Amino acid sequence: MKSIWISLIFIILIFSTQPDCQELFTRAEEYLKTGQYLKAKEIFLKYSEDPKFVDKALLGVAKSDYFLGNYYEATLSLRRVLRDFPASPCVNEANLYMGLSLLKIKRVHIAESYLKKVKPPFEKKAKIGIGWIAFYRGNLKEVEKTLNEFDKNDFNEPELALLKVKYLAYVGKADEAIKEFEKNYKLNKADYFLDKAEILIKAKRYSEAESILKRIISLSKNNYDIIMAKKLLFDLYFEQGKPEALIIGKEIYTTVPSDEVKLKLFTLYLNQKNYDEAVKSLFAVRDKVTRERKIEEFLKTLMKESPDKANSYIMKSYPFISADSALLLECSKFLINQGKTEEAKILLKKIQTGPRKAEAIIPYAKILINEGKYAEAKKILEPLKNRNSVATGVYGLALYKEGKQTEALKYLKGVSKSVKDKEILRILGDLEYSQGQKNKAIQYWMEASKLSDSQATVKVADYFYLNKKTKEAIEFYKKALNQDIKDQNTLLWVYYQYGKLTKDKTYLEKVANSNSELSVAAKAILENL
Repeated sequence: MKSIWISLIFIILIFSTQPDCQELFTRAEEYLKTGQYLKAKEIFLKYSEDPKFVDKALLGVAKSDYFLGNYYEATLSLRRVLRDFPASPCVNEANLYMGLSLLKIKRVHIAESYLKKVKPPFEKKAKIGIGWIAFYRGNLKEVEKTLNEFDKNDFNEPELALLKVKYLAYVGKADEAIKEFEKNYKLNKADYFLDKAEILIKAKRYSEAESILKRIISLSKNNYDIIMAKKLLFDLYFEQGKPEALIIGKEIYTTVPSDEVKLKLFTLYLNQKNYDEAVKSLFAVRDKVTRERKIEEFLKTLMKESPDKANSYIMKSYPFISADSALLLECSKFLINQGKTEEAKILLKKIQTGPRKAEAIIPYAKILINEGKYAEAKKILEPLKNRNSVATGVYGLALYKEGKQTEALKYLKGVSKSVKDKEILRILGDLEYSQGQKNKAIQYWMEASKLSDSQATVKVADYFYLNKKTKEAIEFYKKALNQDIKDQNTLLWVYYQYGKLTKDKTYLEKVANSNSELSVAAKAILENL
């Protein structure tokens, strides 16, 4: 019995020497104030599963993680507070630190929703967070408005002082921003070296910024700081046009998957003509408007400068382009001109799912006509043929190809004054010529020739030749040579006629050296020149 009493007394003595919970919490709070965050976190963690103190302990753990720079970890503890203890007095401060933590990891929109819930006595800190949100969104006028709402003494708060410094740097006052930064002893601590480097970059003091960033990368134990330092180093090298930018860009691509990084990588790859990697970066851009605009710029440049490569990149890119984009129509026309009609049909089918359906039906129908699918072409043109003059003309074109010339002429004549389609105008000329209307025919052919229809140009030249107007015939044969004559026999005919009329041996020799029926005639002329 005596031994039991001794044991009880011993246990009581042990527990009586342990500080109570409130004392420990007070000590942990002091650790937070004095920057001893690991010690604070250690105490708070002891009570993070205790039903009596879990909400306060979790908030303490979150605040410790926040000040340690473990922003994502802080949100995990805060979610438990907000989810499991909605009536706790800790909720107000939890909303504050949830907003600030999300802000640090650039989840701006969600951060704003938490900060707007914050009430006194934390409303000033929340307002600073709202100011940072405006800064990240590029709304510098709103940042200025926020800064003006604070008193001079409020700027002793480092985050507010830093916001002012960043604002000055981004409105073109980088030198003033550096002076403000350097005279603030709180900002001159290691916690704000990243921000100082960013401001130095704005001031184009690259070597100083580079030194700071390299030091952070080599010495910091905080992964977040290392990643952000690499991101700023990437920006610095990109701005200077240094090749190191691409090396770091590849390294941070997965850890900083922002559209800004992707677009800069796109530019770097594009400068190297590495189109495969360029489009991979571009397709990964999340903002649809920006992505489509950049794709448009890329494809337009490629169609102009490297048409041989443009085809494949159009087909890789079209799924990322909206059906109502004028670019799809432009690309489909490009593919048609390149002879890639099957690829063009894919794009035109997509366009037909959007508001530009009528614009896509017409070139699609023309492809079908060239494929000999006249009934199918007429079917898709049926709803448009009486409402759209170009559709009427293409419908007439289908009839002409079917051999229904009288019916075709009726449709084509009705749109002859409004349609500027070179093939339709040329065929109108053919139909009028077959009807004996030679004066009308030459008018239509000349209109088609103005639209660079080589076949029509040759017909005009032949017309003038047959009517013994040699000067005009030479003019149009010459014009045809400057146009794209795809048919080899037609090209040799133009060589022969132009060479014969101008007595130019160069063109006659091309015909003489060919295997065409005109070679004998060309040789005979050459013998007499």
